[in-house]
Amino acid sequence: MTNKMVKKPKILLYVCLASLILLSNYTLYRTSMFGPIPEGAVLGSFLDLLIILPLLTYFMIIRKRYSLKNLGIVIFAGFAAAYFIVPQQHLSDYSFLPYLLMVSEGAFLLLELYIVYTVITRLPKLLKEYKSLSRQSSFFLFNVKNAVEKHLPGNKTALIFTTEFSLFHYALFSWKKKIHITSGQAFTYHKKTSANAVYIMLIHAIAIESIGLHYYLHSWNAIVAYILLFLNIYGILYFLAEIQATRLTPYLLTDDHLLLQTGFSKSMHLPLNNIKEFKHFDGPEKFTRKEMDELYDARVADFIVEKPAFEIMLHEPQDIHFMYGLKRKVSRIVLNVDEPAEFYEEMHKALTTEKSDHSL
Repeated sequence: MTNKMVKKPKILLYVCLASLILLSNYTLYRTSMFGPIPEGAVLGSFLDLLIILPLLTYFMIIRKRYSLKNLGIVIFAGFAAAYFIVPQQHLSDYSFLPYLLMVSEGAFLLLELYIVYTVITRLPKLLKEYKSLSRQSSFFLFNVKNAVEKHLPGNKTALIFTTEFSLFHYALFSWKKKIHITSGQAFTYHKKTSANAVYIMLIHAIAIESIGLHYYLHSWNAIVAYILLFLNIYGILYFLAEIQATRLTPYLLTDDHLLLQTGFSKSMHLPLNNIKEFKHFDGPEKFTRKEMDELYDARVADFIVEKPAFEIMLHEPQDIHFMYGLKRKVSRIVLNVDEPAEFYEEMHKALTTEKSDHSL
């Protein structure tokens, strides 16, 4: 049995248990299904949300895969859920709870300040590394990630900040930027698609929804209304970042690697010596769920998604990188480019040269 087969039932079980905890507590306070709320129910809810749920998250999600720092975020989310689910008249009976929340927020703030301090002390080296990389190419996200991974190795929180920083850069400050590279060949992958139109349509939909839904929700719950407004603004910035990252980060083929960054959300640094086979794609238009688990689909969003032009098979599984430092391994890549004939020719040249150098 593979690790992926084990992980999926575990994640599914976690989602079911977490949903059961949240739903049972919400039903207890917000419906009359169980009659009068029993004495001590609030303490039981805080036990569920602040102890049981974080422990489940640690043992089923975080342990061996993510930093223990992420547990603080889960506990803070549990506090937020408790204050949303439990009515204020019941919370008022427990005067120590606001102080407990303040202590937790203070600890979380100290952690954030420590992270900021760590970044600031390394900032000169980070900037020097970034400037060195940016002279070679204008691939902002790759350059920032490489600088952070070199000087803050294994720091998951730094990668989260890197994602946020890059998102704001692409969405707000990159509109006058142009592509520049000093080595390798660039291949665009979006000019013959409707990717930009898809993202612009989604931005319009979010903006229209925000205006109407915000006023409706504000009359019911102002906090929920502002949370949704924040998420919608973030969504607009994300799609703007996708547009700009797609424009500014073509696929890059060098003597020893292929850089694949599909928009803002996913990327791969692929050494040519890990390519087992490169060929025209001759499979079906749609992939099964099992295939998608081991596949990097490097095509952009489109109204009508074209069949992949090329397929790359790997010797060893390679990491595909997502936002916030998340990643998973794939053994197969499919992609399209705007100039397929030129890409096919240059890939074969690069692979032939790499095999010749390797045999020597």
